[in-house]
Amino acid sequence: MLQSLLQRAREARNGELGDGEGLEEGFTLIELMVVLLIIAILLAIAIPTFLGVTSSASDRAAQSNLTNALTEAKAVFQNGSTYNGITAAIFQSSAPEFSWVAGGTNCASTSTNCISAQVLDLDATSDGLGVLLAAYSPKDTTCWYAVDLEATPAVNITAGAGDSAFGTATTLPSGATTAGVYYAELSAGGSEGVASGGIDGDCYGNYPNTVTSSSKWFPSYALAKASSD
Repeated sequence: MLQSLLQRAREARNGELGDGEGLEEGFTLIELMVVLLIIAILLAIAIPTFLGVTSSASDRAAQSNLTNALTEAKAVFQNGSTYNGITAAIFQSSAPEFSWVAGGTNCASTSTNCISAQVLDLDATSDGLGVLLAAYSPKDTTCWYAVDLEATPAVNITAGAGDSAFGTATTLPSGATTAGVYYAELSAGGSEGVASGGIDGDCYGNYPNTVTSSSKWFPSYALAKASSD
């Protein structure tokens, strides 16, 4: 493109000067400044577009990991009709393509295929009828979540050892009050998405349950993303 611009500028100059020694004098400062200005404008347009594409690709990768990890987790669930007692090591043996960690481990500081998994109690202590997964998108410091609720969650549930209750004494997370699969996003700083008051780089599987009253869940990644834009 630069070569084409220079050629056009040369042809325009030739037309002005005609044949003669003036053709050997090269480009004027103004001509060079015009070319540089055009290049700067093109870069100003291209760079934000490129950054947006890379950020979107990072989100898509995290979402794809979550979807596939959730499929693997539900397959493990079918073995005993509960997630109770299923550890990161068990998930790891079933789906070694991911780096599974416990819900209290931050995926933002581990490998790119990290899945932080937290077993949930929904209707009774240690029923293990739910699992919450987290995956990190590093380009825009965003954590994506997927939760599988195999039963309708109830309030005021005492969680069993290693589990987490999906709710408080009086409140269930917004948008996830019945059985199903739901999604959420936590942006850097936590001012939007799944919860408020977060810290940059939070990507724990158990994090939404520490802020249950402000958690926001959606039936698709697209709706979760739109809520935080």
